[in-house]
Amino acid sequence: MTDTHLEIERTYDLPEGDDLPDLVGIGSIARTEHEEPFVLDATYWDTERYDLVASRVTVRRRTGGHDAGWHIKRSASDTVRHEQHFPLTEDADTVPDEVLGALFTERRGRGLRPVVRITTTRTVTRLLDEDDEQVAELADDAVVAQRLDDAAPATPRTWREVEVETVGDVDEQVAHELFASLDGRFAAVGAAPAAVASKLARGLEGAPAARLRTADKPVKGTAARALTKRLRKLRTALLGQEAVLRAGGSADLRGTARTALGIAAVLSAYRPAFPDTAAADRAAEAADALAAVTARAALAEHLVERLPYASSPAQDLLVDAMTRERILAATRERRSVAVGEVTAFLHGEPYLELLDALDDAVERPAPTAWALRSPKHVAQDVSAVEKPRVRELVRQAVADDDESVGLVDREASERTATEEAWRAATRARAAMDVLGDDAFPHALWTRTGDAADVLTERVRSLHALDVLRVHAGIAERGGEGTFGYGVLAGDRVRLAEESYDQAVHALNRV
Repeated sequence: MTDTHLEIERTYDLPEGDDLPDLVGIGSIARTEHEEPFVLDATYWDTERYDLVASRVTVRRRTGGHDAGWHIKRSASDTVRHEQHFPLTEDADTVPDEVLGALFTERRGRGLRPVVRITTTRTVTRLLDEDDEQVAELADDAVVAQRLDDAAPATPRTWREVEVETVGDVDEQVAHELFASLDGRFAAVGAAPAAVASKLARGLEGAPAARLRTADKPVKGTAARALTKRLRKLRTALLGQEAVLRAGGSADLRGTARTALGIAAVLSAYRPAFPDTAAADRAAEAADALAAVTARAALAEHLVERLPYASSPAQDLLVDAMTRERILAATRERRSVAVGEVTAFLHGEPYLELLDALDDAVERPAPTAWALRSPKHVAQDVSAVEKPRVRELVRQAVADDDESVGLVDREASERTATEEAWRAATRARAAMDVLGDDAFPHALWTRTGDAADVLTERVRSLHALDVLRVHAGIAERGGEGTFGYGVLAGDRVRLAEESYDQAVHALNRV
């Protein structure tokens, strides 16, 4: 069993031997209560590349104190951390599977090893209000840190630090107001907020941390700078959305699909901006695959919300409750399967390779000469490839049906062609958004977006018709009425025909 809570604290550097400041009168602090010192012994773990440190995540096995066990801390800022606790295990040399599972993405699927051992002699002071309710806890720590890598110095690092942590469900704003007041009292005794708030970061100083070696940002005004900036935002969004999906939470499937599509757009449409390596090729392929699987999940989410209902109240009254419930159950099942496919992809090697590529592109950009040009020049090259590609796929999507092929196969072929055109147009628009219509011709930027919107509606309508026809057939074979299915199908046929005409118009404009 695990326990997760929010940790809000401030760390101060205080010279050895100096007295603590008097904190009575700060906020609601009315008195203090000192406890006897005790020892905490913690071993911190990371990958060979220090992926966890780079992701602002720490994992440790700690003994001593009231919360002995395995701890995972994810930093939201220098003062706010989300801390997850796991039970202490007897085997000090093996990370429990439950902990490894919770760290899968941050460790990029790699194994963990001990990187530093930190021993802390802690003296706790409870900070109480006038009702003897605890407001915060002050920990005065004497710290000894010994790196465990092969190049570690023989002499451990030592320092003193003071942590003040709020207790209970304190609002973050209230906590920061308390810390702001505390800063003044600590400054009066020569102390200041720690330059490095993490014990692990201090203990690892000088370690050969591959993920922590960064490169300068590309030159301002170049396409490379815009690409790096966009990938940084997309990586942050992807990791946040992925954490929700992996935890089984209620994920924003449309947002995840947009994020994945954005990554695919950058890595594919701007492929010459990145190293000409097999790893970069695989990352682009993985991004396309992630975009496809998340797009299916977003489509399934749309069907759950819209398919059981007609577009007008009058038509909606003609759909009986049983029909609506059957369709709702079917679309929910489809969404569940689609989400499962996304989650499975997030556990695969291609996804981990994609994350590695994003790490390199964001933290150690190595732009090519092609990308170090102005956005306008790069946009011309991208337009020369994307415009004819989108146009050809849209043409195939609106081509006349092959009457020699059976109806079911013909409809499946139409859906496939429309999906390919939809993904191409949507990806092309996302690629143009990176540099904006200042770089791309505004007319092309607008028309590509219009084509993407039209094709989105057409894909939704074609998939909706497929679901309705399948379940209408099931209902008919079961002796149930199919009138409600017909009402909803007629609605979708109208939308499909309208979107077809709009797609033909879009083809002539792209």
